[in-house]
Amino acid sequence: MTAIVFYQYLIHFAVMLTILIMMAAYLLTSRRNAFGSELVTDQRLRRKAGRLIFIYTLIYLANIPMVLWLADDLQLLQMASVTVDMTIWCPVVLHFLLDLLQDRRHWDNRLLLFSVLAVMPLTGWLLTGYTWWKWAVYGMYLAEVTFFIGWYIRAAIAYRRFLADNYADLEHKEVTWSWIILGSMFFSLINYLLILFQSDMQICVDLSYIFHLADILFIGIIVWYIDHQQVLEPLTAETGVEKLSKEQEAETDEIAHTLTDQTTKEDIIIARTGALLRKHCEETQLYLQHDLSLKIVAQVCNTNRTYLGRYFASQGLTYYTYINKLRIEHFQSLYRQALKEKNTPPTTLQQLSLDSGFISYNTFSRAFLSCTGISVGKWLEQQNLN
Repeated sequence: MTAIVFYQYLIHFAVMLTILIMMAAYLLTSRRNAFGSELVTDQRLRRKAGRLIFIYTLIYLANIPMVLWLADDLQLLQMASVTVDMTIWCPVVLHFLLDLLQDRRHWDNRLLLFSVLAVMPLTGWLLTGYTWWKWAVYGMYLAEVTFFIGWYIRAAIAYRRFLADNYADLEHKEVTWSWIILGSMFFSLINYLLILFQSDMQICVDLSYIFHLADILFIGIIVWYIDHQQVLEPLTAETGVEKLSKEQEAETDEIAHTLTDQTTKEDIIIARTGALLRKHCEETQLYLQHDLSLKIVAQVCNTNRTYLGRYFASQGLTYYTYINKLRIEHFQSLYRQALKEKNTPPTTLQQLSLDSGFISYNTFSRAFLSCTGISVGKWLEQQNLN
């Protein structure tokens, strides 16, 4: 590496470090959201994101002397860089990304075994000098990244099911940002792999500029996501779920008399839970309440989330689809009533969606498409033609 190239690289590192330090300082010191000030975000996640960026800053600092000392041995530089990523960066990033899936604890300390094994190929190459150790390093890196990404996808899918089973309003709780973050990671990974398989130092330096910009994009998306992720209500574990309350038994005891002798206890629980939902959620229009969680419905119905979950499972529903189906039916009723009174509705569609229990029109339109299979606009066209 020539002196000019090295100084250009050093300037590039200085700019990158400045950006990273500013992002870390913002998350660690600021309690106000620059991008989502109306939300109450999780301060614990903000601090963890700040520490993640701080660790990334330290890795960048460590790269400067590593590039300087190993500039004449590109192969060793590449292997050392990969080893640092496998032992520090990959586990730290995965641990943080799993923390973004709030209320879901998927981390397993056995994953750290990958970090311990990651130093073995580099050690073998330094001791023996055999070239095939280089491919062992790259192979292990690809295996670790693939395994970690697979682990995260599995956790994100489980988190999405958790949200659908416990929350009706998924605004600021959706996992869409998780896939965007994952996509930015793939972009960085592709650039990184291109660097690893180059034998020309100048090309490696040029590609590293793109790689570092991709890293800034990745960190920037995380900062944006933290500022837009609303704190979830903690859902504590329940006890005694196999025992029906006396109030629940007395309130819906007439249902048991209509059931046959072959009816199981599970059938009775499902029937009683359905009756409680009809009385306390549907008839009272509890579903019109904003930010209505399964926990609140369970408290109002004098039951628990376990019984509600069994009922929804028996109907082939999630809590999300159950509540939003009721809200959409209410919206449709309001709109039809408005058409009867006038040629056009007296209020805007946004107001009708809010009156139907949705916290925003965007949430309403997504729920409408998910629950009915057609867009709001298409449904409105059908109604106006009738």
